Amino acid sequence: MTRIKISICILCAMIGTSIFSAVWINGKCSHMLREITAICQLLDNGNTSEAVSRAENFDNEWNIFRKKATVILRNDLLTEIDCISAGIPFLIENDNDESYTKLMELQHMIVTLKDGEIPAFPRIL
Repeated sequence: MTRIKISICILCAMIGTSIFSAVWINGKCSHMLREITAICQLLDNGNTSEAVSRAENFDNEWNIFRKKATVILRNDLLTEIDCISAGIPFLIENDNDESYTKLMELQHMIVTLKDGEIPAFPRIL
């Protein structure tokens, strides 16, 4: 009977950790997507200095998130996002046309990261 209780406790801890990590990642990714949208709006309005500042803040937030998320998520996707987010402030600062493309690529990767953490149940015909 003791083994059953211990097994149930371990199972509940695993389920709780899984739910917590999914909610945490979903919230952080949603926040980062809003930041990317704000950076794009600043670029559309021609406010380059504020866009550079927001992009640098985004990169700092991403680095903090990445350190914690490395334990939970696949490292290859995090590394790709890390490379792109680090280069965006420089692209914006140099008024490069590729900044929008990189922002949209970054947005797509974060959406992929976010969607990968939401469990999908198979449909039964």
